[in-house]
Amino acid sequence: MQAASFAQRWLNTYKDSDHIPDHAVPDNFDLRNIQGYDFTGNLRDQGPCGSCYINSFIQAIEGRMKMKYAHKKIQQPDLSIQFIMNCNYLTEGCEGGWSIFNGIFAEQGGIPTEKCAPYNASTKHKKCGDFSQCEPHTRVVTSEYLNGYNFSPTEL
Repeated sequence: MQAASFAQRWLNTYKDSDHIPDHAVPDNFDLRNIQGYDFTGNLRDQGPCGSCYINSFIQAIEGRMKMKYAHKKIQQPDLSIQFIMNCNYLTEGCEGGWSIFNGIFAEQGGIPTEKCAPYNASTKHKKCGDFSQCEPHTRVVTSEYLNGYNFSPTEL
């Protein structure tokens, strides 16, 4: 795919982002349409559930998968938000949580598809065992916390 070769050309041409001249940067850039390819994940309605921390994490992973496989034109499935809400004991389900814990969980267990573990905006009446037949589709290789981004503890 041309979008992937375009990105590779930039990586091979410039040592880092500080070396990219202003004239080489496009006036606009939209990941939803790079030479006809959408690098973003599908938007989802989280409904009455406070699952934004999982929803944003999943969309970031889906976007990365699209970037990784764009040159092969492999259609990427939606990944499961519900699976992480019910199976990651480091989250608070619909009550919120920290995305870094989703990354750690996805390193260890992987993420199945939405088709296998569909989103229902609730963790009530569901348990992780309900998704035991779901095979991981995607696994995070490594996740890291960017210090100071969204968490600044004040307790000692």
